[in-house]
Amino acid sequence: MRLLLIHQNFPGQFRQLAPFLHHRGHELVAICSHQRPIDLPCRILRYREPDKPPGGLSFSAQLAAEALARADAVARLCQQLKLEGWRPDRIAVHSGWGESLALQEVWPDVPQILWPELWVKPEHGGHGVDPQKPAPQLESYLDQLGRNTITRAALSMAEAWVLPTLHQANSLPAQFQTSQLHVIHEGIDTQLACPNPAVAFQLQGGITINRQTPVLTFVNRNLERLRGFDVFMRSLPRILRQHPELRVLIVGDSGIGYGGGDPAARPLRERLLEELGEQLDLQRIHFLGRIPHPHLIALLQASWVHVYLSYPFVLGWSLLEAMACGCCIVGSEGMPVQEVIHHDQEGLLVPLDDPEALAERVLQLLADASLRQRLGERARQAALAWDQRLMLPRLAALLEAA
Repeated sequence: MRLLLIHQNFPGQFRQLAPFLHHRGHELVAICSHQRPIDLPCRILRYREPDKPPGGLSFSAQLAAEALARADAVARLCQQLKLEGWRPDRIAVHSGWGESLALQEVWPDVPQILWPELWVKPEHGGHGVDPQKPAPQLESYLDQLGRNTITRAALSMAEAWVLPTLHQANSLPAQFQTSQLHVIHEGIDTQLACPNPAVAFQLQGGITINRQTPVLTFVNRNLERLRGFDVFMRSLPRILRQHPELRVLIVGDSGIGYGGGDPAARPLRERLLEELGEQLDLQRIHFLGRIPHPHLIALLQASWVHVYLSYPFVLGWSLLEAMACGCCIVGSEGMPVQEVIHHDQEGLLVPLDDPEALAERVLQLLADASLRQRLGERARQAALAWDQRLMLPRLAALLEAA
């Protein structure tokens, strides 16, 4: 079968699925807009990133203009394939950037299977959840009008759509809650992400980390409020004061992130370090930035307690991988965390905006090895249900049967 995979940041959500489909004997062609090397067994077509929309447009209108530009570029690449005599049997496409909108103009009868990821609502940016942001107003909904209009149009032309979690699937309007909706995660590698009592590595400065080192971990793509970074940092003075041997390992960039940046364009990390000042022992807090995936797995395997906080949004892979590594986890109450962690079963849950409650839970776990072991073992067992060996055959079957 010939399969066309489209994602502006390819492989993106297809990074595990693409090699799996290749090994099943399918011929793959992919389309993306970046120029980075891609080590996957398929032909790659690339288009140029769209120019920035003209000034004066609203945020929503800018999204729509960019989406139409991407749709145009992708359709022209598809026309090129058509002129070469290549026609896909199925198209798998992430719909968030508008790349699927003109596919029917080239191949009107080729089934499209979409990865819409989320129907964006004001709460996903913190409105109505974050006490520092106002309750949703008309402006909040208008900001998402462009993105959701793109998603609606893409869904109307698709054969099926895939979302990775129930929380994300439930964000879709009722008209898309049909038999065409499939809740299938991309899957994690629980053979790679697994407990490792012998793990050991060195931090800058020659500091050795192993399972005998008390370690508290926090991992996210960006160190942002939407993922609770400020709450985590404000919990640290008490934690570090009461546990003098503890090392804190923090993974993530200082980018704007999903929830929007500071109006003064100052990274949240910078503001918090200024706010907390001498309350923090910076000799024991290690900001690692982004690290290669094998290093991330080693970090999780060494962790005594792992903190994962989030406003209602997409579920991060790092949480599932932490569970698979047998981490003892303190998470935030509510979605998306409570879809995978139940309090006192796979981890402990705290209110999202309560640094004192977070510090209390972390200190409780650091002092109780048997509780850490029980929660870590339960987390590992729960993560096995998200293994790619279960998920990838389901995704492949959906594409093959569409």
